[in-house]
Parts: sequence; C-alpha cells; structure tokens
Amino acid sequence: MLTYTVLSMGDPCGTSPEIIIKTVEALSSSPDATIVVVGDAGVFRRTAADLSMPLPFTYFADDEADLMQAERRREPFIFLSSSSMDLGSFAYGSLSAEAGDASYKALHAAVDIIQNGMGRSLVTCPVSGLSLEAAGYQERSVHGLLRTFASTDRLENMLFAGRMNIFGLTHRRSLRSAIAEVTRERIIEAIIKIDALRVSPYFEKGKPLAVCSLNPLFPDGSWTGPEEEEAIIPAVEVARKLGMDVVGPVSPEAVFSNGAKGEYAAILVMTSGEGFAACSAAAPDETLILSWGLPFLRIGLVGDAGFAEAGKDMACIKGMLKAVSEALRLRDTGFMV
Repeated sequence: MLTYTVLSMGDPCGTSPEIIIKTVEALSSSPDATIVVVGDAGVFRRTAADLSMPLPFTYFADDEADLMQAERRREPFIFLSSSSMDLGSFAYGSLSAEAGDASYKALHAAVDIIQNGMGRSLVTCPVSGLSLEAAGYQERSVHGLLRTFASTDRLENMLFAGRMNIFGLTHRRSLRSAIAEVTRERIIEAIIKIDALRVSPYFEKGKPLAVCSLNPLFPDGSWTGPEEEEAIIPAVEVARKLGMDVVGPVSPEAVFSNGAKGEYAAILVMTSGEGFAACSAAAPDETLILSWGLPFLRIGLVGDAGFAEAGKDMACIKGMLKAVSEALRLRDTGFMV
C-alpha cells in the first residue's frame, strides 16, 4: 500500500489551484513523490486551461471507491474531487459562500483520507475566513477547522523558516491584549509544552529553547518594560529548575540573528507577529506552519488566499514546493510526539 501526502485546496477563487498544479508538475519526475490533491476538479481544469498549463495528475477520482482503485493501481498523482462549483458564476479573486463551502469540503475530505490510513501527511493552502463565514461555518481558519475535524484541543502551531522554529505565546490578539497575557504562568506552560515536543527527531538535540523578550534592552542591560522582571525571567528560572534547557530572555535583535544561524532548537516569542516578521525576513515566500498535536503531520502555507494574484499566472510556488517536499521527507519519520 502506498502512503500519500495529501494536499488540500484552499479557497478555489484564490491562487491555490494554480500553485498546486505547478507544484505537482515540478515534482512529477520525483520517484518518491506520491500525492493526493483534494479540491474542485472543475476549478482545476478551468485554471489549467486559462493559464495554458498541463494537468499533472495521473488519475481523477470522484469518490472513495475511485480513490482506493487508484491506490491499488499505485497511481502517483491522484486528484480527488470534493466539490462541484458552478463554473458559470466562478470568478477569480471573489468572495462567495460556494467557494467557502468548497474549501471546507476539501479540507474535511483530506483529513478523512489520512484518518482512513491512506495518507500520512497533510499540506494545506490558505482559506478565506469571509467565504467560510458566508457559507455558514463557525470556524474561519484552517487551524480551527483542523481542531474540529481531528477532535483535538492540543493543536500547537510552529512557524519555521530557514533554521528557525518559532512558537508564539499569543495568537490572533491585539497588541494590547497580547501584552496582558504575558504572565509567568502562561510562559511556564508554553515552555513545558515546547520542551515536550523537543523529544521529536525533528528538533536538533543539544540546543536550547530561547525565550524572546517583549521589551528592548537599555544600554545598561536593563529592560524598558516590566514584563521581563515580573514574568519572563521568573518563568525561565522555574523551567531551568525543572531541568529544561532554556535561555532568556534574549532581545529580539539577538534571538533572531542567533536563530537564523541555527543556535536554538526553537524560539518562544511573546506575540505571534514578531515570529511572522522574523520568518518573512529570513525566508521570503518560504515561511511555513507546522502543526503539533494532530494525529498526523500538517504543514501549511502562510498568507492569505491570494485573491489579487488569482488567475494571472503570477503566483509564487516556492512555499508550496518547500511544504510538499518537507511533508514527503517527514511523513515516514515518526516525527510526532
């Protein structure tokens, strides 16, 4: 039985169909690439025709029975159709309930493939929260949908770019509310979770977890705000007493410079925006999300659905090519905790 890496279409009116087609084509000569793409077949055929691209799939499946037949035939590049949008009203770069429903169904079907044992790793494209909302879904992000589909509350996202692995203490918060959540207890909890993940062979052994400061340093070595003295330093001290290899707080300019050189196993930042900014600078177009706490490997593209570039043959595939290559490399390593 072949083990596949599963690619889930993001919003069909964005750039994900173009990016996926080009990525699979780029990997078509790789002997180790076995891929199932889940999405709207009509949209993919339309995109390929509009942009004069060949469709690189070796088999199109309409349902689970078709999919199993393709696996028995050892087809390397399978497309599973999970929806059928009205192409008469389809428009690149548009928000719609139909597009939101299609992206929801693609991700749900992709997770089902993996949970049924045919796939072992998942690569996701960005969805549109507004289209999902228009379709009537409460969850408006890939993160939220994965928590629902996989029935887990343990989901932790990590950014990775170049040699940096970055976890955020806070996510999707205003700066004011994020600062209020920088407490000793929350930092200790985050350090313990990250330390537990570091037993995975994904992380380099013998390197510490670095905790980034929230405030910059004065020339005399003191901090410009109270969070370091009141929360971050005490949390790091507790973690060290518990036997964890942790350093910090390290100022942002030092922690990201050192991180880019590979000096840390991982970095904990106080606000997710810091992590996104550092990764985008370190590896433009190649910052990815790796999700821990799922019963399978998930790597996701960072960014929006790409409405502005959709249908124009100008989407960058560097991120998707890296994501799929990493998913293929890691899917059989048993890297999960």
